[in-house]
Amino acid sequence: MIELGLDPGRLVAEVRGADGRLWFRLRLLSSVDTLTGPDETLGTPSVTRDGDRIEVRCASSRWLERVTVLERAGDRLELRTTVRGTGDVLTAHLLGGHRPPAGFLPSGSALRTVYSPNPDHPRRIGRPAVEPAVIGVVGDGAEPGVGRWLFAPAPWCLAVTTDEREWAALGLAAPVEAQTFTSLHYAAGTDGFSLRLDYEGHTHVHGELTLPAVVVQFGHDSPPAALRAHRDLLVDRGLAPRPRTAVPDHWRQPMFCGWGAQHHLALRSGRSTKDFATQEHYDAFLGHLERHGVVPGTVVIDDKWARRYATCRPDETKWPDLAGWIRDRHAREQRVLLWWKAWDPDGAPPQGCVRLPDGTPVAVDPEHPLGAATVVDAVEHMLGDLDADGLKVDFLAKTPSGTALRHAGPSWGAALLHRLLGLVHQTAKRVKPDSLLVTHTPNPAFADVTDMIRLNDIRMLDAVDPDGPVVPHMRYRAEVVAASCPGVPVDTDGWCLPDRAEWAAYLREQPALGVPALYYATHVDLSGEPLRDSDLAEVARMWESYRRAQGFVGP
Repeated sequence: MIELGLDPGRLVAEVRGADGRLWFRLRLLSSVDTLTGPDETLGTPSVTRDGDRIEVRCASSRWLERVTVLERAGDRLELRTTVRGTGDVLTAHLLGGHRPPAGFLPSGSALRTVYSPNPDHPRRIGRPAVEPAVIGVVGDGAEPGVGRWLFAPAPWCLAVTTDEREWAALGLAAPVEAQTFTSLHYAAGTDGFSLRLDYEGHTHVHGELTLPAVVVQFGHDSPPAALRAHRDLLVDRGLAPRPRTAVPDHWRQPMFCGWGAQHHLALRSGRSTKDFATQEHYDAFLGHLERHGVVPGTVVIDDKWARRYATCRPDETKWPDLAGWIRDRHAREQRVLLWWKAWDPDGAPPQGCVRLPDGTPVAVDPEHPLGAATVVDAVEHMLGDLDADGLKVDFLAKTPSGTALRHAGPSWGAALLHRLLGLVHQTAKRVKPDSLLVTHTPNPAFADVTDMIRLNDIRMLDAVDPDGPVVPHMRYRAEVVAASCPGVPVDTDGWCLPDRAEWAAYLREQPALGVPALYYATHVDLSGEPLRDSDLAEVARMWESYRRAQGFVGP
């Protein structure tokens, strides 16, 4: 059992392992800042200890009362903070808070390494504990400093260690509808840290609010084991669904997505990658592959096959008969997924969108009747009228963010993203029960609104340091998914790769990680190297071997 000491004057709980090794000096302070100002602790808090339970009651500059409780249960610690009063929550600080005249007081730690489940850097998996980490539903690969969009959201859990031998899970536990924040920040310092949740003023309190619990679980031998323990705790508490036991065979068929092949043509011509999402080009891609014995079971038509992102009607200058094309692929025993861009308001009624104060739409609002109707109509058209077999859902990290934004319902942040995906998933299963929805949301609470997790883009084109090793980093992403969403199939992705050698190395690794995915037809886009006959023959052999191992043959 962990040892728990208390310094009531400093509001610090000292946490040591059974061997006496120091892990934390946890600050039993929280601050729940509002749009009107910071939440500061005033006067001398009341501290009560009753065995394994420590309660701290604080007078607050923003709330009628703030109470933080730390409880020990064997090798688990749990901290909960509740505020009472009225206010619009801007930011919540946990394990640290404002206390005049000392300023902001964080927790202390003896941590050496922090493992983030959010792949925000091409080389970094574990990081020094003095570096920050962010997990959330907002990010942008094209913007410096916020390239944390690949998993949106990753699990709300960090694996931490003092010696690389024993790991602890440092995570959040809350119902998904209470996850009305956009990001979780591990705010690191020289010898300490705190946690910060960004609510952005969209969580309104009239009475009482209990923040997500911070749960620390000790005694794990690896970061994935810590993530699994966090996920198991959520399932046991009814905060995440139990894993599925079986999926349709066709979900696990090898995939071809045309984005990499489109990008090769774009680089060669100087045009936009979206220009090449056409019936003519996809026929050429697939025909070339088939002549070399490479026949995918699933074909993904990528960006931009539709005229408008929100309404999802085919651009007939690119796809003269998309429904007929899909019907032909079905005759070949192949399935077709359509790329769907989440949130984009292009073509949606402005009043059904999240908007700026001047009325400019920035995202479809799934909690507005018109926004919800737009999403439902788009999914019904794609899977019903066009008879597609599912969706590749992308741009989830475009979840709207900002205090000035206006929206219809109570949800924000991760909760609003879950509402959107829930609407898509519910509609898709009503129209076509065996349809496949591929997302990049390996968060346990999102397992009920996704059918497959995509590992997402391999190399970040706009990253400052884009040349990290491919295979180790994709193994890391796959282990996050396996630990956090067991039973959910993995789309291994396949774009973009720096050269043919890295492409071949990752091709060989894909069957061990999940469903093989090919993004190229004739060339590797970035290097311009052609895929030789022998390269495509290797793809055909790998896919045949994978299909045999899965217990099925052919598309």
